[in-house]
Amino acid sequence: MAHAAVVSLMHTLEQILQHPNLHLNLFKQQEIDCLFKKLKSLRDFLEKYSQNSSEHVLSVEIKIRDAAYCAEDAIESHICNTVLSQSGSHGQESSLQHLLPVLPISGSDPLTDFQKIIKEFDSIMEEVVKIADLQNKITEINTLVEDSMKITEGIGPSGHFLPSRPESSGQSTTVGFEEDLKQVRDRLCNGSSGLQIIPIVGMGGVGKTTLARNVYDDSYVAYHFHIHAWVTLSPQYHKKKILLSLLNHFVVLTGEIRKESDEKLAGRLYKSLKGRKYLIVIDDIWSTTVWDSMKLLFPNDNIGSRIIMTTRMTDVAGHASLSTIHHQMRFLNEEQSWNLFRERVFGQENCPPELEDIGRKIAKNCQGLPLSIVVIAGLLSNVGKARDEWERVAENLSTFIAEKDSQCSEVLNLSFKHLPTHLKACFLYMGVFPENYEIPVSRLVKLWVAEGFLKPKKPKHFDEVAEEYLMELISRNLILVCRKGSNGKIKSCGIHDLLRELCVRIAHKEKFFCVKSKYLHFGPEEATFMRRLSIHDDASYSPSEEDVTVQSMSRVRSFIYSGWDETQLHSFYYFGCLLLRVLDMIGLELTKFPDEILQLVNLRYIAITCLGKIPPAITLLRNLQTLIVEEPWGIAMELPDEIFNMPQLRHIIISRAFLPPVFSIPFPDSDKHFILENLETLSMVQDLGMTKHVLEKMPNVKKLGIHYNTNIWHVYDVHLQKLKTLKIVFDSPTNSTFLRSITSAPRLKKITLERGRIGWEDMTIFGSLPNLEVLKLHEFAFIGPAWVPIDGEFPKIKFLLIWETDLEHWRADKAHFPSLEHLILWKCSKLVAIPLGIGEIATLEIIEIDYSSPSAVMSAEDILNDQQSQGNEGLRVLFHPTKAKINPLKFGLWQDDSGVIHLPKRKLDMSKQGASPTIQNVESSQLPVTTAVMKVHLHCDGCIQKIRKIVAKTAGEIIKILVSF
Repeated sequence: MAHAAVVSLMHTLEQILQHPNLHLNLFKQQEIDCLFKKLKSLRDFLEKYSQNSSEHVLSVEIKIRDAAYCAEDAIESHICNTVLSQSGSHGQESSLQHLLPVLPISGSDPLTDFQKIIKEFDSIMEEVVKIADLQNKITEINTLVEDSMKITEGIGPSGHFLPSRPESSGQSTTVGFEEDLKQVRDRLCNGSSGLQIIPIVGMGGVGKTTLARNVYDDSYVAYHFHIHAWVTLSPQYHKKKILLSLLNHFVVLTGEIRKESDEKLAGRLYKSLKGRKYLIVIDDIWSTTVWDSMKLLFPNDNIGSRIIMTTRMTDVAGHASLSTIHHQMRFLNEEQSWNLFRERVFGQENCPPELEDIGRKIAKNCQGLPLSIVVIAGLLSNVGKARDEWERVAENLSTFIAEKDSQCSEVLNLSFKHLPTHLKACFLYMGVFPENYEIPVSRLVKLWVAEGFLKPKKPKHFDEVAEEYLMELISRNLILVCRKGSNGKIKSCGIHDLLRELCVRIAHKEKFFCVKSKYLHFGPEEATFMRRLSIHDDASYSPSEEDVTVQSMSRVRSFIYSGWDETQLHSFYYFGCLLLRVLDMIGLELTKFPDEILQLVNLRYIAITCLGKIPPAITLLRNLQTLIVEEPWGIAMELPDEIFNMPQLRHIIISRAFLPPVFSIPFPDSDKHFILENLETLSMVQDLGMTKHVLEKMPNVKKLGIHYNTNIWHVYDVHLQKLKTLKIVFDSPTNSTFLRSITSAPRLKKITLERGRIGWEDMTIFGSLPNLEVLKLHEFAFIGPAWVPIDGEFPKIKFLLIWETDLEHWRADKAHFPSLEHLILWKCSKLVAIPLGIGEIATLEIIEIDYSSPSAVMSAEDILNDQQSQGNEGLRVLFHPTKAKINPLKFGLWQDDSGVIHLPKRKLDMSKQGASPTIQNVESSQLPVTTAVMKVHLHCDGCIQKIRKIVAKTAGEIIKILVSF
C-alpha cells in the first residue's frame, strides 16, 4: 500500500499549503515543495513497477509505505496540537481543554521533525534510483537472453514442446451451466458467416474456463468446425510461446520452425488457418494490448470461423468484439449450487437426510461461485460426514476456504496482483464492510475521497475520479453491481465473500486496516500499526480492552462501525483515534453531538446519529469535507454560523436543518470568506429561500433537498446554475407560481416532489425543463382528475414515478414522452387506464404497477400484449403485490413503498438474508396507536422517555410522525 500512503501524504502537504490561516503553517514552504517533489518521484516509481514482484522492489515498497506513514503521523500531530492549543488560547472552546490530550511527537520542534522526514526520503530515493537502474539492466539482459535463446522457447526439459491445451472436462462440469452451454454453442454454430469473437466474461472462479472447455469438447461443435486450437494466456504476455502453442495444433513443430522469428511464425499460423473453418479458444486474456497484437493472426474468410475468449475484464471483451455482445457469466442460483455441491461431495450417492439442511446452507453461503462450491465440497469430502464439523464450516465459510485451499486463494489473488497500483487501495477498502453488505455508492465515493488515496486527475473533481475507479473495478468483475438508480447510475454495490476475505487478509498484512468481528480479532500490538479500524456489530468486547486500546489508537485514521445501536460499543474506540480522518458510525444513536469529536481536528468525514444541535466549535474541524448527521426524531436542528468558516465542506447531509440567519445577510462583493465554494450537496434544509444572498453563498451546489413547513410562498428569480438534483417536501399545499420559481435551474436533471398538491394542468412547470431526465412524484405531489400533457414537453425524461395520486384520466401518447425508458405507478387507485400509446414509445423498457386500480393493471397487460403482437419482445411489465425495496426509517423501523411499517431485526441481519427480511408487518391504520408505539419501543433501546412524550399527542399526529420518518 505504498502508493496509497504516498498519495495520502501528498494530499496532506497540499492542504497545508492551501490552508487560509497561515499562522498554523508550522513548516517552510520551500521544504514542503522539496518533499512534495520527492514524493511525486516515488509515486511514479511505484506506478511503473507495480507489477514487478522482485525482492528489491517489494522491500523498498515497504520502506516507502512506512516512511510515508511516519511522516504523516508527525506532520499531522504537530498541526493537531497547534490547532487545539490555539483554539483554547483564543477562547474559542475553552471547555474542551480537559478533553484534549497531547499527541506523541517524535521531536518538540516541527521544523526539526520535517528535516528528519526529508532525510529519510532522501535515503529512500537513493535506493530507488539504484533499483530502477538495476531493473533497467535486468530488462536489457532478459531481452538479450530471449533473442539468443529463441530456439528453446516452448521446449520442456525433455526437449519436447509443451502445448497449451484444455484440461479434461471430467464429470458433471456442466452442472449449472446448461443454459450457458446452449447459448454459446448456438452462437458458435449459427449466425453470420463472418468471423465472430465471443467473449466469456466474469470474475475469477465463476466458471469461464469450465464453460469454454465444455463447449470446446462438445461433439456437435467439434463436427461443425474443420480445425480447433486452445491457448491459455497469463498476465505476462509472450508472443512466441502463444504462436508456437497455436501452431502445435496444426503442424509438426520441428527444430527449424522453433528457430523462426515471430513474424515468420505469425505468417505460418495465418496460412494454417486460411480457408479453413476454425474454432480458437483464447483462455484468460488480460489486456486490450494483447488482443491487438493477436487479432491479425486470424483470417476472416466469411466461412463461419469463431474465436472464444475468456477474460475477467469487461473492457477487453468490449474492445475485442465491437459488433457482438459478450457472454456474461452469472452466479449459480441456490438449487444449482446445491446440485453442484451434492454431486461433488457424494457423487452418484444420495445425501444423508441429516446433512441436507446444513449442506444446502453451505452451498447457499458460497454465493453462487462455482470455484467456492467445488473447493468446499472437496474439503468436506476429506473431513468426513460429521454434522458438527459441517456446521463449523458453515459458520465461517470464506475463512475456512482461504485457510485450507491455496489454489482457490491464488486464483482470486491473481486479480489483485494484476490491478494497477492506483486501484489496489480502493479494492482492499471493500473489506471494511461486513459480508453480504450492500454498499451505497454515494457513501463509498465520499469515503474514498476522505481517505486521501485517490490520485488527482485535473480538472476532474475527486468524486468523479472515485466514480471512475469504481467503474474500473466493476469492469474487472471485482465489484458487483447491486442496484441502479432512476438515472441509470449505480446506486449500490457489493463484493463476493471470497474476494472480501482476500481484501481483509491482504489489508491486514499491509497494515491498511484491521477488522474486529465475531470471527476476526486483533491485539493491541496489531492495532498500533493499523491505519484503519472497522468494527462490525457482531464483535465481542472485554472489560480489559479499554486501557490497551487507548494506548494503541494514535495512528488510526479511519473508524468505521457497521452496526446498529443495540451493540455494546465503547466510545474509547472512536474517540481515542486522535488523528482520525473518517468517523462513520451512523447506526449508533448518541444523546448529543459529542464534544470529543471536536478534538479530532483532522476529520474529513463524519457520519453520526445524534440529538441536539451542532456546536459552533465544529469550525475546529478545518479539513471536514462531509458532514452527515441523522436526527433520530426528525426534529430540525440549526446549523451554526461558524459553518462558513469551513471552506473544505463538500457535502452537508442532515435529516432536517435550519440554515443560520447569517445565510440571508448580504456581504460585500469582495468578501469571499463567507462563501462555501466547494459545497456540492445540501440536504434537507428547512424553508430555504432562493434569494440572491442565499444562493451566492453556495454557488456550486449540485444536489439540494428542501423541506417546506410554511404557508407563505415567495417568488424567486435567481437560480443555482449548477444544480442537477432537487428534492422538495411540502408539509402543506403550495402554488404553481412558487414551484416554478424554485425549480427553474437550467441544468436540473432529477426532481423529486412530495405533497405539493398542485393541479395537473401546471405540470408544464416540469415539462418545460430542457434537461430533466428523472421525475418522481410522491404522495399527491399533483392532484386532480385529469392530466393532459402538451406536445413538445419532457423531451429527455427517461424515468417517471407517480406514487399515490387521485389521477383518473391520463391522456398521453408516444409523442409526449419520446425518451421514456421506465414508468412506475404505485397506489394509483383511481387511474382508469395507462394510455395505450405509452407502449408505442420506442425507448420504453419497463412498466411497473403496484397497488393500483384493477383497470389500470389490465391496461398494462393490454399494452404488453399489444407490443408483443407487434414483435416487441423488449418491453417488460411488472406487477408487484409489494415492492421489494425497503426504505429505512428511524428507531430500526422500516417502511415499504406501499406504506406498511415493518419491525426488523438488526440492520446487519437483514443484509445477510440478501432480501426483504421475514418480519412482522404493522399497518398503522390497522392497530391502536398505543400498540403501534409499543411495537416501536420493543425494538428501540433507550426510547422509553421519547415514547412517553409522543403518546401524549393525538393518534393522527403519531401516525403522521411514524410515516414521515
